[in-house]
Amino acid sequence: MSLFDDGSKIFTKEKALNEDWIPDNLPERSEEIQKLEMAFRPVANGADAKSALLIGKAGQGKTATTNFVLNQVRKYFENEEDENFTKLRVSCSDATTSYQVVGELLTMVEDGTTVRPKGRSLGHLNKRLFNELDDLGGYAVIVLDEIDHLASDDDILYEIPRARQQGRLEDAHASIVGMTNDFEFREKLSAKVKDSLADTVLNFEPYDANDLRTILSQREEVAFVDDVLSEDVIPLCAARAAQDEGSARQAIKILYHAGELARSNGDTLVTEEHVREGIDRIEQEYVLNGLNGLTTQDQATLCALASLEKKGETPTRTKYVYSEYKKVAERIDINTLTSRSIRDKLQNLDTYSMAIASEKTGGSRGGPHYESELNVDLDALVTAFATIDRFQGVSQNLPIEDKQSTL
Repeated sequence: MSLFDDGSKIFTKEKALNEDWIPDNLPERSEEIQKLEMAFRPVANGADAKSALLIGKAGQGKTATTNFVLNQVRKYFENEEDENFTKLRVSCSDATTSYQVVGELLTMVEDGTTVRPKGRSLGHLNKRLFNELDDLGGYAVIVLDEIDHLASDDDILYEIPRARQQGRLEDAHASIVGMTNDFEFREKLSAKVKDSLADTVLNFEPYDANDLRTILSQREEVAFVDDVLSEDVIPLCAARAAQDEGSARQAIKILYHAGELARSNGDTLVTEEHVREGIDRIEQEYVLNGLNGLTTQDQATLCALASLEKKGETPTRTKYVYSEYKKVAERIDINTLTSRSIRDKLQNLDTYSMAIASEKTGGSRGGPHYESELNVDLDALVTAFATIDRFQGVSQNLPIEDKQSTL
């Protein structure tokens, strides 16, 4: 038997379960597609495309919608003589300033530039970029993912949409498609940028279970052997994703994991048991990656919160987390931070989606204060902590006992 012949007939076109696969149609985002297509309609008459801002949580179809529409634009230009279409994509989680974004774009379009330029003014870099776009000619669409990272340095969001109007471009047109999960992003922009960027604003609401079933059924037809999924697989995948974030990305990932488990087991049918095991593995993977991305002090704070959760004492106030944190810090031999620092750590954990830190005001328990609780599965977190040497003894014996107790 070949290395790649596992003897199990589960998948026919596995890449249809990858994030970057673009289906022939997106029925659950038809309205958003139509609006984005309207933003690009002017290019057929030689005018600038409108810039667009797509807002919604991860997995709501922003990337799929953008890729789908831009593929249609590309096909249009393939039939046009002497007209080019260029799509450039930059992640603003990596390039967090206008200077860095322009530098990243130059590495894509300027011969001989392989790393972001340094030591020159932003105006100089802009001039180089516009010269390169003019040399390319036609239409350039610059897709800025996680565009909210530029909120405090948004010069490029003004310069590119206005470049032709200001004479910076002569032989080319350029527009921006920005994507963000920050629903307040527009309000953080300067007035001039808000006018330039937000010609078209699309809000992507979370998918419901019915939407997700439709999306998964579409993938099933392409990715799987006929009749290899038991009838409860897609409803279960859709229901679980709908309960969490309404994310198509998550639903597809659960389905993919279930298929992989069936294949690795040599099974000929993907069942509910494969789905549930796949969900557990995804949760474990998510928690482990999140935990490894934290500092030791963040990890200690999270371990303290896990100890309180194990005792059924969450949501809980910061002072009680701090008391538990001091036990953890002593057990793993690290410096003990102040209570104020632990409050900040809990808010950081909320940002990382590892915990929920909610501000409470007044009531019978006194004045304003924060209450925190885990935002991940406790068992998955304990298993993840067991992979970190300094936390093994502590995490395996939650809740944490006083020092005189034996672990």
